[in-house]
Amino acid sequence: MGMKWEEKWSVGVDKIDTQHQELFNRIDQLVTAMKTGKGKDEVIGTLDFLEEYVIKHFNDEEELQKKNNYPKYEIQHRGHEEFKDSLRELRRVFETTGISAIFVINVQQKISNWWRKHILELDRDLGNFLRKS
Repeated sequence: MGMKWEEKWSVGVDKIDTQHQELFNRIDQLVTAMKTGKGKDEVIGTLDFLEEYVIKHFNDEEELQKKNNYPKYEIQHRGHEEFKDSLRELRRVFETTGISAIFVINVQQKISNWWRKHILELDRDLGNFLRKS
């Protein structure tokens, strides 16, 4: 259930794939930090980076979509907003309740499932569209 980058996640657009690889690495670091009982500061630091990088990645992706008149921009944008909301909720829960085994499992499943669905469906479609443009 880890977030290890594999070639099957490629959408065929170098900039997007490179950013996805970094996001996979950071999500994996976050889950590892929580599983191994790293300190709160390390988990918060990883969350900080992840939140900032997600915003950058989503902005870059959405710029490409607008520039190329991607017809599913609104669907992508809504998905991005949902994920940012999920990260904010993750931080809120972590800061109020701390880490438990159930929390780590829920975080891992929620984030992994969202990314898998988003990349394999929406971003793959975007990659196909951009390569044809």
